[in-house]
Amino acid sequence: MIRVSTQQSRFHAATLAANTTEIDLVGVTISVGEQEVLVDADLTLREGVRYGVIGRNGAGKSTLFSALSDRLIPGLPPALRVHIVTQVDEVPADIKDLTALESVLQGHTALQEGTKERDALTTALESSDDDEVRRVWRQLQQEKAEHALDEARRIAARRSGARGKKAREEEIKAEEVVAAAAAGPTIGDQTADVRADALERLEELRLDLEMLSIDTSDAHVRGIMTGLGFSPVMIDGPYTNLSGGWRSRVRLATALIVQTDILILDEPTNFMDLSALLWLEKTIPTLTSFSTLLITSHDQTFLDRVAEKTIALRHQRLDYFDGPPGMMYAVEEEARRANATLKEAMAKKKDHIQNSIAEGRKAAKATGDENRQRMVKSRQKKLDERWGLEQSAKGTRFKLNRDLGGHHLTRRGEIVEQEVEQAVVWRFEQPPELRQKGALVSLEKVSAGWGKRVVVGGVSMVVHSAARIALVGANGRGKSTLAKALASDETLISGTITRHPQARIGYFAQHAVDSLSNLQSSAITHFLETCGDASPTEAQARSMLGRLGLQGSTASNIPVNQLSGGQKVRLVLACLMYRPPHLLILDEVTTHLDVQSIRALAAVLRGWEGAVVLVTHDRWFARAVVDGVSVDAVQTGDPKLAVRQNAAGQTFRVGKNGLKLLEGGIAEYEAAVSRR
Repeated sequence: MIRVSTQQSRFHAATLAANTTEIDLVGVTISVGEQEVLVDADLTLREGVRYGVIGRNGAGKSTLFSALSDRLIPGLPPALRVHIVTQVDEVPADIKDLTALESVLQGHTALQEGTKERDALTTALESSDDDEVRRVWRQLQQEKAEHALDEARRIAARRSGARGKKAREEEIKAEEVVAAAAAGPTIGDQTADVRADALERLEELRLDLEMLSIDTSDAHVRGIMTGLGFSPVMIDGPYTNLSGGWRSRVRLATALIVQTDILILDEPTNFMDLSALLWLEKTIPTLTSFSTLLITSHDQTFLDRVAEKTIALRHQRLDYFDGPPGMMYAVEEEARRANATLKEAMAKKKDHIQNSIAEGRKAAKATGDENRQRMVKSRQKKLDERWGLEQSAKGTRFKLNRDLGGHHLTRRGEIVEQEVEQAVVWRFEQPPELRQKGALVSLEKVSAGWGKRVVVGGVSMVVHSAARIALVGANGRGKSTLAKALASDETLISGTITRHPQARIGYFAQHAVDSLSNLQSSAITHFLETCGDASPTEAQARSMLGRLGLQGSTASNIPVNQLSGGQKVRLVLACLMYRPPHLLILDEVTTHLDVQSIRALAAVLRGWEGAVVLVTHDRWFARAVVDGVSVDAVQTGDPKLAVRQNAAGQTFRVGKNGLKLLEGGIAEYEAAVSRR
């Protein structure tokens, strides 16, 4: 259960502002059970701004989004419209028999409610039965009154004092309206008056629906769905035939046509191929259907291109930055480096001054020189009272009366170090050296697929020791099928696959996390069962899990099915890396990881000596691991991991005609998809 409180929930002006779409609340505290997500935080959302929301797995991003969308936060403007697309949604019963296109429109609540009311009024007015007109009108008025009453009750429950009394009065009025609507027009009422009101409302509905017709036209919705990767067959096909990832895109398509004040997109890029990603990142800034956007994504390149400002959820508070997340990381890293350099320089200077004071005091005592004694006291007083920053925040010479207002213990500003999260550091053991040299895997004219259906054919490639290979391409073109073929013969249909007889291959499947959804044992128990052939002890299991951030009670007491997606990824990787493979195949490994964990994984792979094959749509991750681009923002604690010793890797585009080597790496692939 989510519990929310704010300091201004009863007295803040925003609670009464009917037209505002901005949020400016202080003292926001959110907790789930005994765990506090936010404590005394400031929640500020400005109209017309696209915010990128970042935070580690389990920090509470989804909880914050739920509190906003469910209007659990006291002080939210009463008329604020919030639409959310979450990572996991249940399938509504009323859309199971619809096509994908119809399902998108079914999710448009305002359109459906307006259409329903229009059809009911039209049918009633076209009839000559006056009692039917009165019945339909009464029913529609009652539904509106009940909705208004629910809203009035929610507002009254959050207020006290004079404003609470007024809210209670509004609630009583709403109750009276519900009672009056339930009674409806009596037999003595003039039917003409009811018909006139119904005709007037029908005209309003026609105007409203006409305004919605452009955003919900067949061509417009089909264009959005095509941009998100739907084929014509999928658009007109049954919704129930879609996989979970495509159903998420149906909800996303609905969100892009709904008129709302705040649009919340929680990991909308999961399982999207690059074509859909590029379309979405170019389309979102052009949309006028929302005023404010809150979006979170593990794809750092996408988030940097969409977000204008950043909200970082860390240390149970919300930190704001005027720029995208990538810029925030760079600025904070530069500030930390500058502070460390300044701190080191000032420490050396202070040691020098203290040594000179000690020598002066010793000389003054030996000679009895009073002038030298006064000089020593003066320097000591200056060190005690005026030690600190010699420049203001603007870079000018520090002045006490200008740059240090208020009460302080010293007459100089101190170096302020920003509180930072503990760096995510992962550690992989290096693979053992092979006694016989040679390629790890060789494919010659291989066709792979499932059953007799060839998904990808004519593939010839060689994976050498320490290789870095990225497999890219549109969804359904055979990337995962080819990755599986490298690991085993399960998908082999024809051709020859030769694997090094001594090499171990570790394979992270695309749906590895989903396979753990029903596992009720602990992470340690699962690890010991999975690595049974290697006979690890419990201490060794704890050590391996701890290297990837699964520690203490999280590893031993929490059932695997209750772990977050990112924690399940760590568990799968720990099982793969306990006996380090010579070839590690990672199929969409970043999908459930937070940004810090993705950066940590990139850093550890850059210094790992085994071969890596990636199937990924994450451009940042591919550039860091395969193209060898510098990962400056990753805090690894080991400078040797900053630059990978291996040569820059290879990027292959997987398509109908097999593999195509992209000399320009992931950048060439992005440019080609963007042109297309």
